[in-house]
Amino acid sequence: MWKIAALALTLCAFALSQRTPVQRPDAPPLAVPGTHAVGVRTLQLTDPARGRGLTVEVWYPARRAAGAAQPAVYKGVVGSVEFNLPGQALRDAAPETGKFPLLVYSHGQPGSRYQSAYLMEHLASRGFVVAAIDHTGSLYRDLTQPAYVTSLVDRPLDVLFVLGQVPKSVPSADGDTAGLIGYSYGGYSVLNAAGAGIERAGLEQYCQKAGNEGPCFLLPFLAQVEPQRGARAVRPDPRVKAVFVIAPYGAPWYYGSLPRLEVPLFVAVGEEDDVATYARDGLEVYRRAGSKAKYLLTLEGARHNPFVVCPPEARANPEDFERCWEPVWDKERLFDLARHFTAAFFQHHLKGDAQAGQYLEPGLPGFRPRARVGIRLEHGR
Repeated sequence: MWKIAALALTLCAFALSQRTPVQRPDAPPLAVPGTHAVGVRTLQLTDPARGRGLTVEVWYPARRAAGAAQPAVYKGVVGSVEFNLPGQALRDAAPETGKFPLLVYSHGQPGSRYQSAYLMEHLASRGFVVAAIDHTGSLYRDLTQPAYVTSLVDRPLDVLFVLGQVPKSVPSADGDTAGLIGYSYGGYSVLNAAGAGIERAGLEQYCQKAGNEGPCFLLPFLAQVEPQRGARAVRPDPRVKAVFVIAPYGAPWYYGSLPRLEVPLFVAVGEEDDVATYARDGLEVYRRAGSKAKYLLTLEGARHNPFVVCPPEARANPEDFERCWEPVWDKERLFDLARHFTAAFFQHHLKGDAQAGQYLEPGLPGFRPRARVGIRLEHGR
């Protein structure tokens, strides 16, 4: 009997870690999957300019046809734990014809391209091609201390390189109508790729007041990174039309550049984040950004990991568990929020979907009254 119970608990944990088959009755409207079948394939890319290899996972609208395609299993790592997550996408399924906006996802540090696989599948079902990067040197298996500095240059360049390469392998990807998604260090990566360069004066001013905490580790290395990713070197990329950041880390690096950011911006943050702190990072990214359309989603009581997968294997080690779990929030509900707000944001700003735009209003339209608890949405114009 205990074996049956253990198996049931494991299957339940798998469902919560990736995707729940039965839609919750309190799920917001755009958490429901879209009309497209989803395919997934793995690309091995090399940037010849840097001699840098990247593994990229691409999810895309796929043809609905019976055949040999099998649901994907995502093999990833959280800390010291390896895991297998069953997905919904069909491995190497034939893509649909037509063109779909391209989204590029940049993971945390350390992290992996499967960190939010459920979200990538959801967005593909709603008519996007989504590419998630394994940033070499920023993975659990290969992260080193020097990479915390070198990745400030490499990661935004990875994002821009992948934007240009994915449409060559997946012709349905519209690389000229692109959005970026970044979590934690990935938040910096996509904001920098979108034009928010590292800016010395703002960082020095912050560190003088804050006592050289957190992001101030960069100060001795500014001469190393400024020539390539500093405010004078970085320019907006016309392909990038919208940016969605989750718990963005290191905002003082680009405080002074944020007013020059003009593309639509969505910032999703936990109010109790103890890594990318609310007041220093997420709130200031929202306040300082020059975007005419910008949004701030505050999750009351949430820490740093609201939208990342936490596989059941991570429960065996408290340190690994803390890398991905949330102490207060229900992960199933958090994943529905991620699905809903990313879909609303990108459908509105990349596809011109006015109805989706209605779900970006502060009153949380479409939410059941009791499901609004703990959620604040602000809209700056």
